[in-house]
Parts: sequence; structure tokens; C-alpha cells
Amino acid sequence: MEDTASTNGTFVEENGNFRRYQRVSVKPDTWIRLGEQGHRGYYFKARRILHPNDYREDFEDLYETYQQLEEAKHQLENNRRAVKFITPLLMCLGLVLSFLPGIKDNGLAIRASFMLPGFVSPFIQDLMLNKLEKKIKELQGKLICPKCRRSLGKDDIINREHAICRAH
Repeated sequence: MEDTASTNGTFVEENGNFRRYQRVSVKPDTWIRLGEQGHRGYYFKARRILHPNDYREDFEDLYETYQQLEEAKHQLENNRRAVKFITPLLMCLGLVLSFLPGIKDNGLAIRASFMLPGFVSPFIQDLMLNKLEKKIKELQGKLICPKCRRSLGKDDIINREHAICRAH
């Protein structure tokens, strides 16, 4: 693709940011922006050049992304339920271990069994929840209309048509 000395510029997305180019090779899924950033610019995928108003492939990709999002939300909800039981479970385990015959100072062991979950739980929660929350946010950011770049709702994706700009 080549920009033939346009006034407002031709920009290609790289790692989530648009960069101005005079000449660049693009793939069908590459996002291109003509002109200013935001709603004043014109955004499209490179495949628009070949098939100007055919957004079927884009909506199929969006539907797959939506399914990944729903799966990640479901997994996050399951992990949130599991995390609720980690602290009490660790406390009970510590309490049971404190009564084993080989432990000499049961008072110290009991205190440790109640302190340990407070130190360990945040790390477990971080592992189980934060990665999924980050993935969900990233997937939500991808659910944008291939024509007007506005956010898409569940119905738009399922119906494979954006209610505002009528891309389908």
C-alpha cells in the first residue's frame, strides 16, 4: 500500500498504535486509518480494498472473539467462587497440621495456621483472577465495528450487523 502524498496521512496499526507510512506491506487483517485519529478518521481493514462493503469475515472473527470472551468470563466466575474457599481451606489445613504428633509447640503452629492464609491468598488470587481479568479487558477491546470502529454489543455480534452503521 502506498500513500501518494496525501494531506492527512495513511496510518497502519502496529501493536495497538497507528503509525504513519508512505509505503508499507499489509495483510488482509491489518487495520488502516486514513486521516485523523478518532471518529474523524476513516478506519478499515486491508480486506476492504478487495471487498469494500463485505464485513462477513470480520463479523465471523468478532463472533469467535466474543465466544472467547464469554468463555473467559465463565472461567473468571468459577475462579472467583474457588478463591472464596482458599483462605478457609488453608486455615483448616493449618489447624489440622498443628495437631500432628510431631509438632512440639501447638500454640505457635495454630497461630501460624491462621496467619499463613493471609499471606498466601493474595498471591493465589493474583494468579487465578488478574490474568483472566486482563484477558477479558483485552478481548472486550477487540469487539469493535469493522466499519465505524465503535464498540459492539452482544446483539450486534450475534446478529452479525452493527445497529448504528449497518455494517453486516
